[in-house]
Amino acid sequence: MGDSSRSIDLEKLVSYSDDLAQVLRDDKDAAALAQCLRHSDALRSSCDADLAGLRSSLLEYEEKIDACKKKTEAVRSEVAGDVDIDQLQKELQEELEKERLLMEDLR
Repeated sequence: MGDSSRSIDLEKLVSYSDDLAQVLRDDKDAAALAQCLRHSDALRSSCDADLAGLRSSLLEYEEKIDACKKKTEAVRSEVAGDVDIDQLQKELQEELEKERLLMEDLR
């Protein structure tokens, strides 16, 4: 039984190789295969060029994103500074008001 399955596979293999040999003998098919190969090379070259362009664009966008993040952090720190300034301004106003009240009491 093992031999019969091997012979079937062998028969398929022989049939396949006969078909392949016939295709390769035909000049039209060989020319078509060669043309497909040339188109495949051109397509691969074009895809490689597109990939290089996309990688370059991706790097540029990553640099821009990093620059925007740095600017955002700088603005956040300035805003925090502004909040501190506003708080100090409020405290100054309160102290000035206390001073005014004390001056009135002294008069």
